[in-house]
Parts: sequence; C-alpha cells; structure tokens
Amino acid sequence: MSHYNFKKITVVPSAKDFIDIILSKTQRKTPTVIHRHYKIGRIREFYMKKIKFTQQNFHDKLTQILSDFPVLEDVHPFYSDLMNVLYDRDHYKLALGQLKTAVHLIDNVGRDYVRLMKYGDSLYRCKQLKIAALGSLILLHYR
Repeated sequence: MSHYNFKKITVVPSAKDFIDIILSKTQRKTPTVIHRHYKIGRIREFYMKKIKFTQQNFHDKLTQILSDFPVLEDVHPFYSDLMNVLYDRDHYKLALGQLKTAVHLIDNVGRDYVRLMKYGDSLYRCKQLKIAALGSLILLHYR
C-alpha cells in the first residue's frame, strides 16, 4: 500500500477544450506554409509531420491523464472506499480502461494515415489525407 497525493492530479479539460489545445499546439509548433511547386516528397513530409505531431500530442496528454489518476488497489483502503461511494469503482475502472483503449486506437490511426500519406501523389491528396487523419483522431477522442 502506497501513499498517494490527490493534489497532483491535473484538471482534465472538456472535450472541446482538449481538441482546441491539441490543434492550436499543432498549428503553433509545426510548419504552416506549403507551396504546390515543392517536390512531392517535401509535401508528404510536411503533412506527415502534422499527423505525427497531433497523434503524439493526443498520446502524451491522454497518457498524462492516465498516470495522474490513481489505481484503486494502490491507495489507502479508506480512500478506495470513499472513491467507490462517490464515483462507483466499476465505472472508474471502466473509464480508465476506455481511455487506455483510446490511446491505442489513436496511435493506430496516426500510424495508418502516415502510411497512407506515402501514396499521396499531389498536394491536394496529401492535404485531404491530413484532414481525414486529424478528423479521425478527433472522432476517436470523442468516442
């Protein structure tokens, strides 16, 4: 049995705020200008960076949430019983399990769209693949 500090749990933003945070970070931290006269390899790499960066940010944020919340078996029995009364132990465990599943699904979707990006043969197709990838990542987050 270990002692757990409940004050170190970070605030979990709402779904809309979470997505806004991730997408604005992607926009700020990745290159934003691409021109149609660039070689196709450079165009693909540009959009792959955006997909990978967004996928990695979703992964990092959700993993941080998972690591912040305690495992009920690791906390003092008093707090475990209190959490059971307040939040229902089964629902709590189910929610954490679904969050972990979402992390794996987001990783798989990101990896799949990066693979698909290798077959993009024009700026338009690469851009459409990026839009589809980010849309899929966002929809998985809402799931």
